Amino acid sequence: MRFLKDHRGIEMLEAAITTPIAILVMLAIVNLGMVIYAQQAVQAAARHGARMGSVAQTCPACYATSAARSSISAAGIVQNPSVSVLAPGGSAGSILQIQVSGSVTNFLSPLTSLFPGLPGQTFVVSADSTFRQEGW
Repeated sequence: MRFLKDHRGIEMLEAAITTPIAILVMLAIVNLGMVIYAQQAVQAAARHGARMGSVAQTCPACYATSAARSSISAAGIVQNPSVSVLAPGGSAGSILQIQVSGSVTNFLSPLTSLFPGLPGQTFVVSADSTFRQEGW
């Protein structure tokens, strides 16, 4: 009857089962936070690039891509960033549209063999921003 009153073994078994699950959940939350941060960084870079290009007097597309590249590089989390001009602007009132995209590493990707529903090696993030060309 003594073994029915001793709970040390049960507590150890519960801890052995729940600890890996808790660690996985925490890692998934950190991974999701990194993806959200990268998406925000890409959006901010696109917005900054389009704004800088919209106030430039000469070659707005050049200023826009340069500003977007420097902004996304400063964030430091997005890998393989690319900046493209969707609408070049030019004259006052015309549309200037910039698209910034890149990828974020999924550090839970080794678990895709255990859990087939998980995403692959990277998450792709992209954003675009549109401003009207200013002129004076």
